[in-house]
Amino acid sequence: MEIKRGFLNYLILMYNRLVQTDNWSDFSQYISNLSSSPRRYHLGAIIDALTKFWETIEKQRPSELAERHGEIDLSEILKRDTLSFLRYWIRFLLVKIDKSVDDVLNPMECFVDLDSPQIKKGVFVSKPNKCPDSSVECQIKGYFNDNADDFKKILNKLKSIPSESIDNETTKRISSLKKIIKKHLIQNHHFSNYSQREKLCWDCSDAIHAVLAPKGSLVVNRNEKHFKPICEAIDKEYVTYSSPK
Repeated sequence: MEIKRGFLNYLILMYNRLVQTDNWSDFSQYISNLSSSPRRYHLGAIIDALTKFWETIEKQRPSELAERHGEIDLSEILKRDTLSFLRYWIRFLLVKIDKSVDDVLNPMECFVDLDSPQIKKGVFVSKPNKCPDSSVECQIKGYFNDNADDFKKILNKLKSIPSESIDNETTKRISSLKKIIKKHLIQNHHFSNYSQREKLCWDCSDAIHAVLAPKGSLVVNRNEKHFKPICEAIDKEYVTYSSPK
């Protein structure tokens, strides 16, 4: 889900932007702006792949380019080939990504009814990745009930962190876990996408991912600061990877 929601959606973002851009220089500036924005952590791999792809085009002789594309300027060649490159990977990932892992764990039935992006009027269109747009009632409350002990251990571990070391994200995670455990488990309030409680899910999503990982597996993450106390609380092993600089 994370790869589909993140990496795939960023490919679509670039594709649609390029379709709607008249000048190659405008798209180049857009890529440059992304490279220096907070999004670079998510877009780094895509931008690196595009850069290598453009290098292969630049190395071709003018005669070779003219033979393939006819008498058009280089900016139009770059646009056509880049759209083809992005379109291939979007379609490849749509078909292959679920088959690249051994099992897809989704006991809460998150996003099961979202349609795959389709090209309409030249751009990829997909429904927003938000729970209220789902027609399937998720099983989040049942999942929290079944794993209440683990979520309580995580909450207690996070609450034990010294206040000066708790950042805004951890504060939100503590708050969401408190509300879910107290109001929706102990007091038995309704809790699902139908009740518009999706923000609670997102705010404690790192805790959900860690609990979701089967025993004996590694919790792969790129933020050790947040995952270390979560994994320690429930005796899960984790491995952290570095984001692109």
